[in-house]
Amino acid sequence: MNREEAKDLITRYFRAWVDKDFALFAGTVHDEAVVRECTGAVIEGKEQLHRWFREWNGQGNDVLYWHIHRIGYDEEQQSAFVEWTFKCRYEGKEYEWDGCSSVWFRDFRICELNEYEMKREKHYPYEA
Repeated sequence: MNREEAKDLITRYFRAWVDKDFALFAGTVHDEAVVRECTGAVIEGKEQLHRWFREWNGQGNDVLYWHIHRIGYDEEQQSAFVEWTFKCRYEGKEYEWDGCSSVWFRDFRICELNEYEMKREKHYPYEA
């Protein structure tokens, strides 16, 4: 996998959530993938991943946007980092945060994805 293929795969994964596109989602994750959300939830393997996607999207929840700001790629490690901004409507409430994901690939699919949240509101304590 090269940088462009990794970027395309990550972009399709994010788009699957925004579009609620199960086929697109299923085509991006490895059957043995592990996703660790910034909420603490860990989803492992094909059955759990498919159930998670369907249940999350089947309960009136929406990913309003998931904007990618930057993608870094390490061909030797077959891994990437992604900086992003995410906004969703979950159980009737809107949430928005900045974050970063570390992503590992196997067989041209995502095999591990770890999400990290950053506070949306920034402050500069040492600005003159």
